[in-house]
Amino acid sequence: MKVKYLTKNEDIFKGRIIFHGKEYSINIHAQKNERIIKVPFPVLGVTDNEILVRLSAASGVYVQDHIKFKGTAKTLEIESDLIFQEILNNEIKFDAMEVFVK
Repeated sequence: MKVKYLTKNEDIFKGRIIFHGKEYSINIHAQKNERIIKVPFPVLGVTDNEILVRLSAASGVYVQDHIKFKGTAKTLEIESDLIFQEILNNEIKFDAMEVFVK
């Protein structure tokens, strides 16, 4: 997925991504109770599995976390302290997101 932009808005990063030619909203929160991801498009064969989510930059810098897939939502929702803190602490613009399913 191509990350168009991410901006900090209080305790959340909001932005836009492009996946298969369609544009979606993305929200990245610091972890609440468990690390999870919800997606705004149908996914076949993935239920409550832990998946690898990686954000990367053209420079080669990346952040990744193993988080649970929790179904669909209106926007792409990620709850992960690790991902949130790395975006917060880096001045690097992350421009790609990959999701790896077992």
